[in-house]
Amino acid sequence: MARTKMTANPLPLNVNYRDLYSWAPVELLDKCSSLVSTKALRDHVGETITYDHRAFGKRHDDDIAVFPCTLGEPVCGDERANNGVPFFYFYQVVFKRIGMCLPFSRFERELLTEINIAPAQLHSNGWAFVKAFGVLCGFFGCTPSVDIFLHFFEVKKQGKSLWVSLSNIPGRVLLSLLQQSFKGWKGRFFKVCCSDYDPSALDDFPLYWVKEVNTMKSKSLDELPSNDREACQILTSVGGFETATLINLEFNVDALARYISRNVLPHNFLTFVFVRFLFDA
Repeated sequence: MARTKMTANPLPLNVNYRDLYSWAPVELLDKCSSLVSTKALRDHVGETITYDHRAFGKRHDDDIAVFPCTLGEPVCGDERANNGVPFFYFYQVVFKRIGMCLPFSRFERELLTEINIAPAQLHSNGWAFVKAFGVLCGFFGCTPSVDIFLHFFEVKKQGKSLWVSLSNIPGRVLLSLLQQSFKGWKGRFFKVCCSDYDPSALDDFPLYWVKEVNTMKSKSLDELPSNDREACQILTSVGGFETATLINLEFNVDALARYISRNVLPHNFLTFVFVRFLFDA
């Protein structure tokens, strides 16, 4: 039987978003996506023969309900901007340059819930940390842990920015800051809805812009279970991985193994073995 997908249901173009979201600062109301046509979606995916897996994820795009936005639709919109159909916004750069896949993993859902933010609220550099951490954990054969992640990063807002950032903790830098500059990324986002293929794709994390975000300090070792505590201590001693390198080598298993081994093995071979043991326990 043919699989069907939920279609986007935008509001009429004359909707007054300033009245609809009167709580939102002007900066949010003015931050609208320029990706407002099916052509923008096709251009993002590219030609079938040269299909790029970073368009939306490892699955074929027919299984992912991603749509262009409506002209003038602000990033702080909710289901009222989609005729009651649930969705979330997600930045093109996080798909294309950082390689985030849909649907979100359990770790990514739990992290958004712990921080209490919608996907569109996290700065692109923060998503790069999330992606690289997932690649690192995948190499060690473990399930990414929110507690371990939040031991190495704190959640804060930079200056007057409305977007949430993740920052390294001095003395326990696991991943380097992504040095690439993604200009204009805040004005290029898609709308992600559920599909019949995965009706749970929008479950268990905030979908829409949270009005008041609580910044969070990193988790201390004392707050962590013993296995996580030991893993954090070891990762601290061998940290300093390049975020961009981990992301770029995600699907090149041999090169990724060589890169991570160069960081870990010269320090202590037993460290490498013990990290795998802790993550498997």
